Amino acid sequence: MAVKQKRRARGRPPASTSDAEDTRRSLLDAAARLIAERGYGATTVNAIVARAGLSKGSFYWHFKSKDDALFAVLEEHVDRPLHELIELLRSAPAERDMAPEASRRLLDWLERGRETILLEHEYRLLAIREPSVRARYLERQRALCEALAAGLDARARQLGAPSFSTPTRDVAVAYLALGTGLAVEGLIDPEILSENLLGEIVALVYQGLVARAERGR
Repeated sequence: MAVKQKRRARGRPPASTSDAEDTRRSLLDAAARLIAERGYGATTVNAIVARAGLSKGSFYWHFKSKDDALFAVLEEHVDRPLHELIELLRSAPAERDMAPEASRRLLDWLERGRETILLEHEYRLLAIREPSVRARYLERQRALCEALAAGLDARARQLGAPSFSTPTRDVAVAYLALGTGLAVEGLIDPEILSENLLGEIVALVYQGLVARAERGR
């Protein structure tokens, strides 16, 4: 249950940086839980602030709209961990096997982030139905794909892999879709995901790309 915080007048900033961070965190947690419970359409700003124990002024100090709150949750709970994995992909020594790391992080995400996975799924459905959401979704997704593709290219250089006939960006799109799909399946049936499933599939795709590139030399 969210800890109630002292209400402030509409539009006034929090008293300190620490207060601002706590307020924003409470609002994001409340938004994540409500959207996971009720769906995006049935979640209102009034419900979010009531769950967080805050005022609407506090909400609108941090977010322009309910959409902004949704995007902020996704950026913090989905995009940030993914960018951390991409950075590790860029910097890990060649002898480090990254496939088990991908599987471990997916399972950690499932354990900690049921609400976030539901949010991500809801966000994709909204992008299909709502043109305004679709535009922002495409911008975000393209940025993630480009970042992952750059990470995969850096990893290939470290490993001395030959040039692939399939564009790395296409591989990144497939990997992101695979991870998201497995996460949703894992919510429905946690036992369906073996400990190394994501890593094994990622490795098989990568090995196939390498083998095809070597045959084409």
